Amino acid sequence: MAEMLSEITAPPAPAQAEVRYRMEVSFRFNVTPFIARQNVNVYLLSQVGNMLSAGEPILLLSEHPYWEVPVFCSFPEFNRREKIGELAVDVNSGAIMLEHSHPSSPQEIERHAETAYHSLAASSTGT
Repeated sequence: MAEMLSEITAPPAPAQAEVRYRMEVSFRFNVTPFIARQNVNVYLLSQVGNMLSAGEPILLLSEHPYWEVPVFCSFPEFNRREKIGELAVDVNSGAIMLEHSHPSSPQEIERHAETAYHSLAASSTGT
């Protein structure tokens, strides 16, 4: 059994307060990190373009756990690869979950890539 970390917001407490927190999560998933990454790459290529690629997925624990897969855009003219967001992938079906993704549409992914490009172009010219 793998041990996973989950982030929580600490409740207001005085200094030196003792806090004990225990969490147990049990679920099965059908989609491995490798498949989640492949699904994101296929989605990006078919919906947005060929300069985008998926990074290493991380498992996010929520009421309905899902893989969060970073999205990168390559900019060969600047010799750079920039992270432009994350796509969520259902752990059971492998479907892209746009409602949990940022950016949340192919058009937004394109806008984030364009913004990253313009930022790199501006910094390379010193303006």
